[in-house]
Amino acid sequence: MYDFDVIVIGAGPAGYEVASLLGKAGKNVCIVEKAESSVGGTCLNEGCVPAKNFLETASYIKKEAYFQSCGVNHTERTFNISTLQKSTNCLIQDLKVGIFGKLKKAKATIEYDRATFIDSHTIKLENQNKKITAKDIVIASGSSHRDHPLLKLEDETIISSREVFKLTDIPKSILIIGGGAIGCEFASFFNALGSEVEISEFASKLVPNEDDDISRTLKREFEKKGIQIGLNANVTDYSVSEDGVELTIESGKKVETKTFDKVLVSIGRIPNSANLNLENANIEQDRGFIEVNENLQCLNNDNIYAIGDVLKTPALAHVAYYEAKRVAQHILEKETFVGDYIFPSVTFCTPQIASIGKSEKALKERGIKFKNKKLFFKTNAKAKIKGDDSGFIKVLYDEETSLVLGASIIGNDATELIHQFLIAINANLGLNDLEKMIFAHPTLSESSLDLI
Repeated sequence: MYDFDVIVIGAGPAGYEVASLLGKAGKNVCIVEKAESSVGGTCLNEGCVPAKNFLETASYIKKEAYFQSCGVNHTERTFNISTLQKSTNCLIQDLKVGIFGKLKKAKATIEYDRATFIDSHTIKLENQNKKITAKDIVIASGSSHRDHPLLKLEDETIISSREVFKLTDIPKSILIIGGGAIGCEFASFFNALGSEVEISEFASKLVPNEDDDISRTLKREFEKKGIQIGLNANVTDYSVSEDGVELTIESGKKVETKTFDKVLVSIGRIPNSANLNLENANIEQDRGFIEVNENLQCLNNDNIYAIGDVLKTPALAHVAYYEAKRVAQHILEKETFVGDYIFPSVTFCTPQIASIGKSEKALKERGIKFKNKKLFFKTNAKAKIKGDDSGFIKVLYDEETSLVLGASIIGNDATELIHQFLIAINANLGLNDLEKMIFAHPTLSESSLDLI
C-alpha cells in the first residue's frame, strides 16, 4: 500500500499544474518543494514574472519622450528601483496566493524538503529523514542558472538574472554575456534606464533560434537605442577591482579590453537533476536531462514521469504547463494529448519578438515549397498611436494551398499578436481564410489582413 497515488517533485509551473490537475481528479497527491518561498519556481520568483514586470516599467520609461510630444508633462523625471522591487514582490505574492489556492482545492499535501530517490516508488525527504511512497512519481524539479566556464558570480559585480531583482542601483555600464531571450530582455531594461549596455554573444546573431530577418532587425533597433552588439564574441580573461570588471573580449581576430560596472551572465540554464539520486530508480539521463518516451515516462520505469526544464524540450513555462496536462491525462487514463505540438516563442525585449510554427530554415531543409509575406508596422495606425511603429509581421505559407506554416513578429505587442497565427496553424487556416474575417480598427491585429 502506497502513502500517495502520486508524488510530484518540484512546485514550479510544471509541478503545481500537474499536482492540481491530478488532485482535482481525485488522486491523493503529495508535492515536494525545498521551501515555501520557492513555490512557483523560477518563473514566478526570479524569472518570467518579475522580469516582465521590470520590462513593462522600462517600456513605459522608453516611450516617455513620445508621450511628452502628445502633451504629457512629467514635472519630476525620477526612477526608484526599490519601489519597483517592492511592487514586483507584491505581484509575486499575489500570484503565489493563487497557486496555493489551486493546491488547496486539489487537496494536495505539500512537503517542504529536498527529495531524493530511494527506489522507483520511494522518495526520501532529506531534512526530515522520512520516506514516502507513491504508485506514480513526477519529476518537475526545474532548472538553474548555467555558470560561465570562466567568469564566476561575485556579489553585485558579476551577476545572473536572479541578482538583477536585488540591485540597489542602476549601473552606469553593463556587459551582458549572452544574446538570447533573457540577455536581450535585460539589455532593453538597462538601456531604458540609462545604462551603457553591451551584449557579447558567442553565436553569429542575436536570439539565435529566431528567423534571420528578426535577428537582423533586432540588432539594428538595439543599435539605434545605443546598445552595442558583439557577435561571434568570447570573453577570454577578466579581473575584478574597485573600478568594476575588466574583461578581454575576442571576436575573430579582434581583441579588446573593456571595463564595466557590472557583468550579467545569461548563457542558458541546466536541469536540476544532479541531487535527486536518479540512479537509485534506474533513471536514464543525458547531461542532466532525463530521457523519456512519447508519454513523458522514464525509459526504464513507466511509473516515473518527467516534465518541464528537466527535459530537452524548450525551457518555457507554457511548454511545461502543456507537459503537465499530458502527464495528468496519461496517469488518469484519459484522452492522450499529442506530443507533436507547436508553441509560441516569445521575447519581451523592446521591440518584442514572437514566432510560431516552421521557420524559413526548417522549411528549406525539408524541401517544402513556400512563400512569405511581410507587413511593416509603419503602415499601422495603432502602432503609431502607441509611439513605436518599428518592426513587422512575417508569415510563411504553402505556395499551393495558402495554409499558414509559420509566422514571426517583431514590434509592438508581438507576444500577444502571435497567438492568432497559433490558432490559424492549429485550425489549418490559410491566408484566404483570414481574408474573410473582420478585425477591429485601429488595432495592431488588423495588420494580419493587410498581408492578404
